[in-house]
Amino acid sequence: MEKGHKETMETKCYKEIKRRIQSGEYEPGMRLIETALSRELKISRTPVRKAIAMLTADGFVENLDYRGAVVKNSKVTKDNYIEILDIVGLFLKHTVHRIENKKIRFDQRIIAPKKLELEWQVQNGNKKAYQKYCRAVILELILLLKNEYYQQILVDFFDRIDQFADSEVRSILESSGPELVSKLSELTYAIEVGNYSEAIMLIDEMTEFQILSAYR
Repeated sequence: MEKGHKETMETKCYKEIKRRIQSGEYEPGMRLIETALSRELKISRTPVRKAIAMLTADGFVENLDYRGAVVKNSKVTKDNYIEILDIVGLFLKHTVHRIENKKIRFDQRIIAPKKLELEWQVQNGNKKAYQKYCRAVILELILLLKNEYYQQILVDFFDRIDQFADSEVRSILESSGPELVSKLSELTYAIEVGNYSEAIMLIDEMTEFQILSAYR
């Protein structure tokens, strides 16, 4: 029972410190001192210490020489997000060129189950459904590059957005979702029918649309 109690306290402590970091209450560079947090959160130092270790593993905290554990500056801001969009667009263009040069057949039916899942999620009020679908389609396309390094970069990008996107970026993702799904449908159709110049143009349009959404 004691072990279960400690695990519960660690989790609560982890979630509370994470919430304060994400809300900006604990700013980047702020030291996380076990004794102070223990008093503030009204729990013993052991779960605080373990929570800090968990936050370090998840990228919210870093250990610096002579300072100890401090809040890491990991937020994905609007400018960071736009940089990521440019890289995603570049990878998609590489994919289209490879499909064209290698004469790879792309069949939209491979993403049909994802579209059905999207419709079900939207009907059930899942605000992240569009975002999840777009990522799944993009990763499905990137698989055709046969480059695990590119795939991992995108997975890491998407994970970073999930973990560290600020409120402005999250708002952009939610508002641009439906339009982005529509543009991705046009893109996959253009690839399927072999209209590669149209596909490249659509990738540019997708990137431009998302950048404009960020500045509205």
